[in-house]
Amino acid sequence: MSRVSDKTFRALAEEPANAEAAAELNGLQLRHRVALLRGVVEEADAADHPDAGPASAAYTALLELEAAAPAAVGQVLHHPAVSAWAWRTFLSLRARGPERPSRLGAVTLAAAIASGGACRVHVPLDDEGRLMVPSLGRLSLGTASAEIELEAEGRRLRAHGRRIDVDLGADGPGWQILHRIRVGDGFEIVLDDLDPYRWPEPGRVTPRIDPAGLPAWRDLLPQAWSVLRETHPAVAEEIVAMVRAITPIAAPPEGVSSASARETFGAIAMSVPRGSATWLAETLAHEIQHAKLDALMHFVPLVRYERTDSYYAPWRPDPRPAHGLLQGAYAYLGVSEFWQRQHPREGLRGRVELARWREGVRRVLDTLEDEQLLNHVGMNFVEGMRTRLGDVLAEPLDDEALAAAERAAADHKAAWLARNGRSDR
Repeated sequence: MSRVSDKTFRALAEEPANAEAAAELNGLQLRHRVALLRGVVEEADAADHPDAGPASAAYTALLELEAAAPAAVGQVLHHPAVSAWAWRTFLSLRARGPERPSRLGAVTLAAAIASGGACRVHVPLDDEGRLMVPSLGRLSLGTASAEIELEAEGRRLRAHGRRIDVDLGADGPGWQILHRIRVGDGFEIVLDDLDPYRWPEPGRVTPRIDPAGLPAWRDLLPQAWSVLRETHPAVAEEIVAMVRAITPIAAPPEGVSSASARETFGAIAMSVPRGSATWLAETLAHEIQHAKLDALMHFVPLVRYERTDSYYAPWRPDPRPAHGLLQGAYAYLGVSEFWQRQHPREGLRGRVELARWREGVRRVLDTLEDEQLLNHVGMNFVEGMRTRLGDVLAEPLDDEALAAAERAAADHKAAWLARNGRSDR
């Protein structure tokens, strides 16, 4: 089963949450990320790219910094935008595209700042003379040069004879920080509103958050964390194991938007939080399910990708292919388990959520199996999901909640049919 252990595979399928399994996935993703960085250097050299020398030197310095301070440098390498940049650059080199492999120097610079180490790197700047230092912040160097050589001794930088002192807790001359949200229990999340590689869909991200917008994040995230720690502690432990950043994205006309993406493993994209802490906690519980399955499917295919038909999903406005069906079913199984634990505190609305989503998951698992959309490994995985679903379906609910859930589901299906113009299996 590739590099994922049998124990972790079973835990991901059969258990609502398992921090040990989440940590294994996180470790696998980190090793993959380091391999991607090495791949960027090798591809640049093979292509005889002008950046091959600076990229190789940056990679060597990065390895030296990691050997001296693995924990501090590991925090930089875990940052989701590092993976996104490395993957895009690797593909760009193979296609003779525009990405610059010497941007690896920015990763090395971040590692030096975070660890208190030293380095000298040659890096490209953007059109405004800025350099993103992933996981930490953005430098504005006030130069028209397209490239620059930077020296770092911990948080003290020099470039073109100019000195910049980096404060990781506040903006300063030539420096903007990535804010960190302390959510509780010593756990903090980077709020990444600067990195150009922070999300695969640039059109969805929002600009830099102004100071007036920060309280919405700093107030509601710790409240949601309290909900998770009190009633869903195993889910909270998974989030600690896997999530490193939140990427602000544009809000929908109503409610809150959230998403996860394989390219930026470790990040949750989210519009400005609003409403109750419980609903934000549900969003986090939802997205950690997506993150786990994305990480697993990176190494272990579960669906038959040759099957290109699309099908009805009770939580989407559009038809979904096999992998989208499985992703949704896995996420909403986690949501159903969230409401199974949470509904005694939430009243009718919580019971309706439980009733609606557990039935939606059952229906989609039926579709995956009846339409033979899963490979052999995927069938074993869904068998484990069925065990979890059985526990959720056994939760007794009142007729009022069941009827309300049925109405909501019927309304969704009717709207889906009107929008898509066909029935579905």
